[in-house]
Amino acid sequence: MATKGGDVVEEKSLGRVQLLTESGERILVPKPSNSPDDPLNWSTPFKYYVAIVTCFGMLMCTFLAAGPTVAIVQIAMDFGGGPTANLAVLIPEVSFFFTTSALTQGTGNLLWQPLINKYGRRPVYIISFTGYLFTAIWSGLSTGYTSELIARILLGFFSGAGECLGPATITDVFFLHERGTAMAMYNFATGSGVSIGIIISGVITLNNSWRVIYWAGAILIGFLIILIIFTIPETAYNRSYDDSEEGDIIDDKKNPFRLSLSIILKDEEKARIARYYQGSDRLEILPEDEIPNETSTMQRMEERIRRLEAAVLGNNQYSPLSSGLSSKKSYWSTISLFSGQVYTQDSLWKMFIRPFGLIILPPVLWATLVMSALIGFSVALSSAFANDFQRVYNFTPFQAGLGFFGSLLGGILAIPAGGPVGEAVANYFTIRNRGIREPEFRLPAIAISVITAPLGLILYGAGLQYKLHFMVPIIGLGLVSFSAGQAINISFVYTLDAYGPVSGEVTIAQLAFKSIIGFGLSATTNSWIAGAGEDVALGEMAAVTAFVLLLAIPMFFWGARLRRWSLGWRAVRFIRWEEM
Repeated sequence: MATKGGDVVEEKSLGRVQLLTESGERILVPKPSNSPDDPLNWSTPFKYYVAIVTCFGMLMCTFLAAGPTVAIVQIAMDFGGGPTANLAVLIPEVSFFFTTSALTQGTGNLLWQPLINKYGRRPVYIISFTGYLFTAIWSGLSTGYTSELIARILLGFFSGAGECLGPATITDVFFLHERGTAMAMYNFATGSGVSIGIIISGVITLNNSWRVIYWAGAILIGFLIILIIFTIPETAYNRSYDDSEEGDIIDDKKNPFRLSLSIILKDEEKARIARYYQGSDRLEILPEDEIPNETSTMQRMEERIRRLEAAVLGNNQYSPLSSGLSSKKSYWSTISLFSGQVYTQDSLWKMFIRPFGLIILPPVLWATLVMSALIGFSVALSSAFANDFQRVYNFTPFQAGLGFFGSLLGGILAIPAGGPVGEAVANYFTIRNRGIREPEFRLPAIAISVITAPLGLILYGAGLQYKLHFMVPIIGLGLVSFSAGQAINISFVYTLDAYGPVSGEVTIAQLAFKSIIGFGLSATTNSWIAGAGEDVALGEMAAVTAFVLLLAIPMFFWGARLRRWSLGWRAVRFIRWEEM
């Protein structure tokens, strides 16, 4: 669909958009409205504040999901009767606390996402994190195995809402060309929340019970809820455009002052006024030295019109033109629990079943496999590392926790590698394609992880098997963490670009099925390693990961055709959305 005046040229259902004009000027996608309440029109610092709070929320979701694993031996002894407990039997049983919560973190989003799409982000933020707070307290108080297992299952369900709220919020407030960096921050929080949680948990267990991990987590969650309630407004927005935005004021034949404007304005003033009335979606292309002059130009234009009308008509019939901006909502109205609006006409049932069709679309399936392999193996390693490092290197929980600084560093380095580097690669191919952006243009950046992910898994396995220096498996953990952040960001943003109108359901399709596949991988990893040995088992995991990541090559060359072709499959016709 093409629009006038240099607006977006977009095939909404297939992800192709025009980001640059032929002269190289940036086109903002999506197009913002003229309202100051539109999240796209918020100031850049506030947008990044919202992104930081969102990422803090995601970090907290994984903090308690994996942090207590550093004390898995102590937890097993607590639930097994003390130091005489049979750890060989109990540790796999206690690991179930963490693998089941990882499962419900993803599958619970099948229920959260329709509510997020229908009623907005803010009510789900508040309700889900409040539930997360209570289940964290419950997990710390439980003394029986069954009670702890139920608490952890519900903890995963409530904390999992953050996984789908993050991408939705970032998509709400950032333009398409800005999302790569913001999504890299989100993926860093997702991956590094595990590392930070384990490091802090290791410090806590130096002089405290493992239960104090949950008390510390509950305090941080409570602080997060306060930030959300008082500083984060609703980011979902029903965007509309005035008819006057469809064309330049000079070209609008219905404008009563069109003739006057064409007589009294110089060409450069006509261009400036035209851009003024097209709203904030054109402000970015104005040279900086022109922006301060717009008000004075408007005043001169209005004064000339008054003089012209006085001379021709004998009186003034002109009233100053409005910029079209609506009044801004009050602070108290922005922090209400529910905005009173619905943000889609789709039924909750349709949004619930749509992920089951989206998952079989080739791009979504591939991105889900990338996420499943990297996160599944990461969860498996994080669940077993404390016992592994105690067995091989005689590490205490505190020392094992410090080993995750390598994982944290890997997550930090993944931010530029997955965000700015991915955007730079996509922009390079966009320029070569005459300003037309295809979602596949960011995929070549995943080549970095094709090398680092298998290498990290091999180093971890070989280091433990042959009792190499403890830095070898720690470096391996760092490379796996880096690859998870970088590759998942590239593949995840790729699917969001490709299926923008249903980005929420695309997110859920990946998170839910990632959790199911990842649960299977993490649940079988211990027996896999026990049967084949650490070096062989981790080598096989490396081969699986390399194969999945290398599928980016056919996706780059034939992904656009696959997207168009697969949408015609009879099995996925029920997922079609309004813009198609």
